[in-house]
Amino acid sequence: MWIVCGVISVIFCVTAWILTINKIKKAILASMCSLSFVAITLLMEYKMVVNWVDKEDWSAMLDVVPLMFPVLCGYVILLLLANGVVIVKNKG
Repeated sequence: MWIVCGVISVIFCVTAWILTINKIKKAILASMCSLSFVAITLLMEYKMVVNWVDKEDWSAMLDVVPLMFPVLCGYVILLLLANGVVIVKNKG
């Protein structure tokens, strides 16, 4: 589920950039939707880890969490910067 939310956030971000290029003011709304889905993606990932802890599936955590942390950090930083540029550009 977190992958779906991540893809939706990227789609909203691309939509915001397209709307910004076409000088449509609705780009801020698409950017806010993208940032909302970034937060939902992180919550879904956290929920997955909590389920593994509840089931005491330590091997899954050892396999996935160390690899996913840098990926999620890059994803969050990239989308925050991309959406921040859209919001700042459309604000003025």
